[in-house]
Amino acid sequence: MNWIDPIQKSLSPELLKSEYRGSDNNNSLFGHCYVATETLYHLMNSDAVKPCCGRDSNGVVHWWLQYRKSGKRIDPTADQYYSVGEIPPYKFGRGSGFLTKEPSKRSRVVMNRVQSLLTT
Repeated sequence: MNWIDPIQKSLSPELLKSEYRGSDNNNSLFGHCYVATETLYHLMNSDAVKPCCGRDSNGVVHWWLQYRKSGKRIDPTADQYYSVGEIPPYKFGRGSGFLTKEPSKRSRVVMNRVQSLLTT
């Protein structure tokens, strides 16, 4: 299933960490990579993928998922880079765990919104 579109539609400014609020109002995906990636990870419910992160040229940590065997990336917020002619910091990436084992509060909000979008 393609979860990326409903995840992107479920992101909103109040889900941003305070340090990202108002930072880039022209880029709706900016600052949402952690919660979007965490949500995708839990919705996929697969050990075949692992969370990864890397620091970009502005010092901002970016998150995505990567298939363990093939190395293929799944990045629900990659367009925050591509839309401004930049490339996500995949070359600086490393495997990393999320802060919590279970979905975080913000991730649960996004998951509920995704489920609502899919049932309407």
